[in-house]
Amino acid sequence: MKKLLQIVLVSSLSLLCFSCYYDEIPEHILNPPEIPTDPGDPNYVEITLSTDVQPIFTANCIGCHSDNRDPDLREGNSYSALIPAYVSANNASGSKLYTMVNNGHGGLSAEEVELIKAWINQGALDN
Repeated sequence: MKKLLQIVLVSSLSLLCFSCYYDEIPEHILNPPEIPTDPGDPNYVEITLSTDVQPIFTANCIGCHSDNRDPDLREGNSYSALIPAYVSANNASGSKLYTMVNNGHGGLSAEEVELIKAWINQGALDN
């Protein structure tokens, strides 16, 4: 019986030690490439509120930020709720929205945060 207990204990420890492993997080997730904000840049892609940013709000934010909590991020309301109180056009680092999402508010991915940053730095247009 003692021998069986030893075998079970050694087997359990072996499984515990070798069953879990951690993959490295890919560089593009830790440090997503910055989206160019200069229209003259050959890699420039216009980021729009309607097709790029609003879907992020819809998927992640409007559960809390709707008609009962500022800013109201529902489609059709988000632009007027964000400008100028939460977003300073062409200045993501000075925008409350970017500061909050970049610090983890909303649990957005690095790519989603980068899209919001690019939209702000491209002028935060209502497009």
